[in-house]
Amino acid sequence: MPWQKRTLPAERSADAAAAREKALDLLTGRDFACQELYERLCRRFTEEAAASAVAAMVGLGYLDDARYAAMKARILLAEHKSRRAAADVLRRKGLEKSLIADTLEALYAREEGEPDADVLAAAALVKKQYRRKLAEGRADLVIAALARRGFSYGTAKAALALAGAKPEDETDFDW
Repeated sequence: MPWQKRTLPAERSADAAAAREKALDLLTGRDFACQELYERLCRRFTEEAAASAVAAMVGLGYLDDARYAAMKARILLAEHKSRRAAADVLRRKGLEKSLIADTLEALYAREEGEPDADVLAAAALVKKQYRRKLAEGRADLVIAALARRGFSYGTAKAALALAGAKPEDETDFDW
């Protein structure tokens, strides 16, 4: 039955051809990072079969960590995630730190006179989700919520200013 938990076979298969087939099947659904696909294949196949399947997918051009990181980072930015939160998500996908840093640097780069992408994302959250708290004069709660989402204090203050929020109390919070 579909709602029942699937049981995995006790023995993992060493069939490299079946691992490649499974990798192709998984890649038709969505993109994966190499490490993420490897870990997924290791659930049913041996490490050697999973590694050969991942290598075959890289060789065919179906897997590319740089392309995946850029695509995932753009999605996270569109979801108004902070740079720190985006880095955490990409790190959990098994991407290398240098690739994450380069990808986020290119995506969050700003031109002269434009606000930082982090500030724009935080301002969008302020306008979308925290209007009521600002109307009640609770800018402190908005700044705390943005901090929990991975935005720095300076970014949160700039986002409030960009969103047109006029906090009644201009007290700097000591974080």
